[in-house]
Amino acid sequence: MINSLWSQIPELNQQLEQVQGIILKQIKPLNDPVASLIKQQITSGGKMLRPACLLLFSKFGPHQDKNQKLQAAAAMEVLHLATLIHDDVIDDSDLRRNVPTIQVQLGDRNAIYAGDYLLTVYFDLISQVANHQSEIIFNARGIKKILRGELDQLQINRNVEATVKMYLREIAGKTAQLIELSAQFGAMLAQADKHIIHKARFIGHNLGMAFQIQDDVLDYLGSSKLGKPKLEDLKNGVYTLPLIYTLCQENSQLPQFLKQHPQLNDSQIQDVAQIVKEQGGLTAAQSLAQKYTNKALGLIRELPQNQYRRYLEQITKELLQRQQ
Repeated sequence: MINSLWSQIPELNQQLEQVQGIILKQIKPLNDPVASLIKQQITSGGKMLRPACLLLFSKFGPHQDKNQKLQAAAAMEVLHLATLIHDDVIDDSDLRRNVPTIQVQLGDRNAIYAGDYLLTVYFDLISQVANHQSEIIFNARGIKKILRGELDQLQINRNVEATVKMYLREIAGKTAQLIELSAQFGAMLAQADKHIIHKARFIGHNLGMAFQIQDDVLDYLGSSKLGKPKLEDLKNGVYTLPLIYTLCQENSQLPQFLKQHPQLNDSQIQDVAQIVKEQGGLTAAQSLAQKYTNKALGLIRELPQNQYRRYLEQITKELLQRQQ
């Protein structure tokens, strides 16, 4: 199943279905129950934002190899899925995309191996589509930045002295880097002009930053469509922007409270969430997400005027307004 976000763009929706088919073919060698559980994650309606970015930016250059860009798009989604499976182990998450996680069904060890297997699939696909060794190196360096972002989270979790700057550095690697990589690699495969490849990088960065901040806001607002429990980050000691904004306020009592209660119970989680809402943490985070969105839109409007630029504008706006 492809997320309804793409139903308004039939051409892209069809391509993402083909991407999904490529990924499903790659997991066929695995035995059940691992293969079935990975398939369940693949077909459970994830947004597929990374492959979509690659496919859209691949339209801004003269080189149009359909199979090449579909495989490259599949590689980006596989890499994203691998990081999600590993994240679920770290966060001890029960749900992902409204279905039980692999680690809760098969244990941490098997989930880690499943994520590792998908990483090998990613590199296999990239090695097939890359035109030059430099493009493989480009992807490898992108992964290093993603993993540095994941490790940066260690400095923030349960740290009442975490700053907005620390958070932004973390999500620049953890989330924005893969969207940036997808957009830029799509333009590279299309052999687009250097200035378009450059713009793709920064559009992807700003889009990714806005996307993650909005995701962290939605964790507080909650939705049956989110695919994970409400306030899961707070429960796991993952400090995100709404909380960090509140912690940084002058005379805030929240840092002392969290120092005294490093492991929050359900009642305390609700109390902290209410404080974050009342003291403007959510509003401040949403405002910053809007700023990143505006930066992305400004750069998108500098791209050559065609239907794919309009699609990028449309999707960028909708991602900020989404409720899941």
